[in-house]
Amino acid sequence: MRQVSQQKNQQEGKHVRIKKKLIVIGAVLFALAAPQASAVDFHGYFRSGIGGNNKGGSQVCFQDPGSEYKFRLGNECENYAEWEFSQSLYKDKSGVEFVYDGMLAYVTGLAGGDFDSLRNGPGNEIALRQNWVGAKGLPFLPSGSMAWIGKRYYHRNDIHQIDYFYWDTSGFGGGLDDVPIGPAKFALAMFEFRSSDRRVLWQPDFRVYGIPIIPNGTLEAGVSLVIDSTNANVPQSTNKESVSPWLTVQWVQTDLLGGFNKLAFQWAQGSAANMHSQGSQQLDASSDTRQWRIIEHMVYQPTSEISGALVFIYQDTKQLFGSSLKRWAVGIRPALQLNDYFKIELEGGYTSVTPKDAASGGGNTDTRGLFKATVAPTLMVAPGPGGSYFTRPVLRLFGTLAAWNDAAQGAGVVGQTASCNAVTTTSAFGCDKAGFTFGAQVEAWY
Repeated sequence: MRQVSQQKNQQEGKHVRIKKKLIVIGAVLFALAAPQASAVDFHGYFRSGIGGNNKGGSQVCFQDPGSEYKFRLGNECENYAEWEFSQSLYKDKSGVEFVYDGMLAYVTGLAGGDFDSLRNGPGNEIALRQNWVGAKGLPFLPSGSMAWIGKRYYHRNDIHQIDYFYWDTSGFGGGLDDVPIGPAKFALAMFEFRSSDRRVLWQPDFRVYGIPIIPNGTLEAGVSLVIDSTNANVPQSTNKESVSPWLTVQWVQTDLLGGFNKLAFQWAQGSAANMHSQGSQQLDASSDTRQWRIIEHMVYQPTSEISGALVFIYQDTKQLFGSSLKRWAVGIRPALQLNDYFKIELEGGYTSVTPKDAASGGGNTDTRGLFKATVAPTLMVAPGPGGSYFTRPVLRLFGTLAAWNDAAQGAGVVGQTASCNAVTTTSAFGCDKAGFTFGAQVEAWY
C-alpha cells in the first residue's frame, strides 16, 4: 500500500508540475497577445533531429582533434534553439526611439529522455544570450546611428557551412553603432569581461564597414584591444602583454554568381591571440603568443537549380598556454534544386591539424587529417529572394561518411586512442578509421 501511495503522490506531483508549466506558458501567450504587447517582434532559430551509426549505436559527430570547426551538414549531435524578442519601449513623433532586445538559447543532446523538463535533465543548458537596449533618433547623435548598452551579439561574421564565428566580440558592453563617415559607417564599443580570479578585461572595439572599393565590393576593417587589468592580490605573469591587439581586414563582394564572397585576413597577439569573443581570452599571455589566419568564404546561386557554398581557412597559432598548431580546412556544399520544394544537398570537407612541437601534439608532430562527406535529400519551402542556400525551414534526411588517419585516431577522434584495442575501446567505431552515420534533421530560422 505504501508503494502504491508513493506512486500516486509522484503522479500527482508530476501533474502539478505540468499544470504549473501550462499556466506559465498560457500567461506568456496571453501577454504576447495583449494589445500593449502587440509591438513585440519574435525571431528565432532551431535545429533538432535523430540519428544512428553503422555499428548500431547513436549518432556520432566527426571533428578533427584540435580543430575549431567541423563541416556541419549531417554532422550535428544536439538540439539547439534561440528565441529572440524585440520591442519598442518608447517612441515619439520626433523619431526618438528606445528598443529592447533579449534572447534565450537552449541546447541538449539528441533524442534525450528530457521531454518533460527544461532543467535537471541530461545535458540541458539554458543561457541568456542577449539583453540590451538601444536608443535611436536622438538629436545629438549622428543621423542613423544608435547608442546601446547591455549584453549583445555584436557585428558577428560567421561561416554557416562550418558554424564558425571568425570575427565576433559579442558580450557585455556598450557603444555607438552605424555612425556615417562619408560613404561608409563606423562602430565604436567597449566590452568588459570579469575573470574567475577577480581581474577585469576591457576590450575596446572599433570597426569601419561599407567602404566602397569596386562595383558591388566593399572593405571592412577593425581593431579590438584586450586590456588586462592589474589586481595586486592576484599572482600574474611578469612578462604578460597588458594591451593585446586583434586586427581584421575583410573584402565583401556581393552580386557574385548570384551570391556573395568574403575574403578576410586576421592577426592578433597576446591575450587576444585566440581571436574569440569574451570569456576565452588567454590571461597573462605574452607578445610571443600570436595567431594569424586567412578565410575565403563564398555562397553562390548561378542558376535557379544550382546553389551552394565553399570555404577555405588557414590559421597559424603559437600559444603560451595550450597548443601551437597549424590548421586548415577546405570544403564545398553544392545543392541541386529539383523543384520548389525538394533539393539534394552534398557536402565534402577536409580538415588538417599539425602540431608545431611535440608538447602541442601530445608527444608527436604528425598531421591529423579527417575527411567527411554527406548526402542529404531535403524538403523545403519555395526559395526566397536570398536564394536556395539560406532558405528555411528544411526537413532533411542524411547519410554521412567520415575517414581519418592514425594521427587523428591517436589524438582522440570519436573517443579513440593511439594504442587502440578493439576489445577495450569505448569508441562507437571500435578501432576503425572510418565511420558512417545517418539520420533526419529539421532546421529553421524565422
